[in-house]
Amino acid sequence: MPKVWSWLILIACALGSAGGWVVQGWRLSGQHAQELAARDRQALEVAEAIKQAGIEANNAISAADARAWKGLEDDKKELGRLRGCVAAGTCGVRLIVKPAPTGGGASDSSPGSVGHDTIEIDPDVQRRVLDHREAIAEDAAKLEYLQAYAQQCWLTLYKPRQPERVWVPRAQSGP
Repeated sequence: MPKVWSWLILIACALGSAGGWVVQGWRLSGQHAQELAARDRQALEVAEAIKQAGIEANNAISAADARAWKGLEDDKKELGRLRGCVAAGTCGVRLIVKPAPTGGGASDSSPGSVGHDTIEIDPDVQRRVLDHREAIAEDAAKLEYLQAYAQQCWLTLYKPRQPERVWVPRAQSGP
């Protein structure tokens, strides 16, 4: 009978160990599920922050686009007015020239050293001057838009943010 008792004790210990193993597995499984849920919440928060940053970037880019477009429209209206004025002959493009110094220095009292002269330009050249002015204004508006776009892209990617506390699971120390 002593052999039976030893076998019964051995079986009871094995069943106790197996039961403890199952209970411990259930407990750790619950902890693991909580850790996974916390990671999922963090991932959703990060995804929402990325989505919000994208929305902010698109809004800023749209505002820069609207400003650039309005500037181009205003410049085109002004140039249209100037072209009409030049075509009607009521105004024109003139070249202002400053006479070159004659080398006489400060004591030179020649009338050429005082004031500026204006030279009237051919109507075809006047139109070309206005065309160049329009092209320069368009290029300046494009550059301004691209600078605003690049700045917004930079701020979207490298916007200084406050560091967030991230939950990190700690290793268990013993049973």
